[in-house]
Amino acid sequence: MSIVRVAAWLITIALVLALIVLGKSYLVPIVVALVFWYLVNALNDQFQNLPLGGFRLPNAVTLLMSLGFIVLGLYFISDMIVNTVNGFVQESDVYLPRIEQQIANVYARLRIDRPPPSITQLRIGQELLGNLALVFAGVTSAAKGVALVLLYVLFFLVEQGSFPRKLRALGLDMRSSTRFAFVLQEINTAMRTYLGVKTLTSIATAVLCFIIFQVIGLDYALFWAFLIFLFNYIPTIGSITATALPALLALVQFDTLTPFLVVVIGVTIVQLLVGNIIEPRLMGSTLNISPLVVVLSLILWSMLWGIVGMLLSVPITVAIIIITAQFPQTRAVAILLSRNGDVNTRKLNRPGRKESEHREGVVEAEDATTIA
Repeated sequence: MSIVRVAAWLITIALVLALIVLGKSYLVPIVVALVFWYLVNALNDQFQNLPLGGFRLPNAVTLLMSLGFIVLGLYFISDMIVNTVNGFVQESDVYLPRIEQQIANVYARLRIDRPPPSITQLRIGQELLGNLALVFAGVTSAAKGVALVLLYVLFFLVEQGSFPRKLRALGLDMRSSTRFAFVLQEINTAMRTYLGVKTLTSIATAVLCFIIFQVIGLDYALFWAFLIFLFNYIPTIGSITATALPALLALVQFDTLTPFLVVVIGVTIVQLLVGNIIEPRLMGSTLNISPLVVVLSLILWSMLWGIVGMLLSVPITVAIIIITAQFPQTRAVAILLSRNGDVNTRKLNRPGRKESEHREGVVEAEDATTIA
């Protein structure tokens, strides 16, 4: 029986991986739509609590306001990216000679006898224009995908109102309904905490870095600040990449190394301060995930889903830990993925549940499914 069970698990894992890889074009928009769904409901909660002298806006109105806020944000972001890429293309004649000059400076400082290679020999101009063309194509493709994602978000918003009724209609027993309610509540809490804290700390990091860029006069400071905000969602390598790109521009834009060092040291200090001191205090123990697992999941999901996989690697892994922790057959997986092995499922294992607990579990499920 153990051999059959192992074989069944291997076949299941293989089928899931095949679905993730082959169904990438269908699954990625749905998963991204779930993230936007959380953001829409989080904004809806804030709009619902606006101080209007005791008057509360209708839920439908605040949902439309939240969705419109996100759509406007996406529009301004795409417009900023397009304008930045256009700026790079138009000023390529300015940046390319500066790159050539910096190469010559390096050769002079290292006292290399042979003449430094030119831009034409290195084909930097061709590579730069080729990469900018890829960015344009990526923005166009992302714009098409955003329309599909927003359509999915609308379906989720419509469906969330009827889901509690469907849950009651299932007629689950006390244990199943309580377990289901607990899993939804835990996932909801973890996702809200992660997205909320990560967004707040990413905004703080981007604002502080934007101030540094403005002080030294770095070109496209707003774009680099947004890039830092976005890459801050990618564990480990995100902060490194977000620091390296504006630092390279500073190295090309200015004649001295001082602005380059200011960018590297300043952004690094901000990343360490926010990421290693402020963020863990705000996050607390909500995300019980091993640092090694964070890196491995980042590598895995980046191979499967690219940039989107990098951005969503932590939320997906946290959801896997929460779900696998609720069942004896998969609890070992949750323990291995967790940070300290403490996977608390005592809420589901108390003997002698009463019918009131059953009703409480269903109510918790309703609260958990209506993310607000």
